[in-house]
Amino acid sequence: MRTKDIQSKRETEKQVVSLMIRVYCKGRHGRKSGLCEDCAALERYAHSRSDHCPFMEEKTFCSNCKVHCYKPEMREKIRAVMRYSGPRMIFYHPVMALRHVAASKKEKRKLAANGKMQAPQQPQKARFRAFWIALGFLCLALGTIGVVLPILPTVPFYLATLFCFTKSSQRLHDWFVETKLYKKHLDSYVKKEGMRMKTKLSIVATVTLLMAFGFFMMARKELWIPCGILAAVWLAHVVYFFAFVKTLPASSPEKTES
Repeated sequence: MRTKDIQSKRETEKQVVSLMIRVYCKGRHGRKSGLCEDCAALERYAHSRSDHCPFMEEKTFCSNCKVHCYKPEMREKIRAVMRYSGPRMIFYHPVMALRHVAASKKEKRKLAANGKMQAPQQPQKARFRAFWIALGFLCLALGTIGVVLPILPTVPFYLATLFCFTKSSQRLHDWFVETKLYKKHLDSYVKKEGMRMKTKLSIVATVTLLMAFGFFMMARKELWIPCGILAAVWLAHVVYFFAFVKTLPASSPEKTES
């Protein structure tokens, strides 16, 4: 590899690290612009490690490097940054994130071919994982639409999102449970198995509106059996939320992201 290419690779690595640290600092430390003192120190340290890395020509990711040049304290800090910022990179810099994913998969195949790690997932398992991820993001989008427009039930879609991410990716699961949307709409239900009455009424009202429309359209065609099934499903929703889900006091504090 030419010296110019090595330097370009070094600068790209530093840009990725800087972006991930900025995302982390904004989300964890509330900085809207710039970096806090601790994150700025971590960025300078990471850049110095890249500048002095002797393996830049053949290196792909620091996690695969044969020499760990980070001090233990800094290593834990950069790991925390990677865990937090990794799933969020797609929203801040999608091109960079997709390049990182492609390079990561290429390196894993290379290491597997050399016998240095386990073979990648079987194609069928990988397809199922991709299916759950795609379904999770679809449910997340529909649930978020329901937050803004009262035409879709938010909580059921967010529960489906949580289930899909749990089935497919621990990193996506960890990211979702840290979002304000999760903490506002699901946190109290998942942790305490309860909901405020306002949330219950919102869910049941939305379900009632949607099912009433379906019931009306089927009744016009005299489809009485589907109408009966729809009515039973609606009744099951009402019984479940008001008889089996604990009602939290209206004064219980909402959990928000710190």
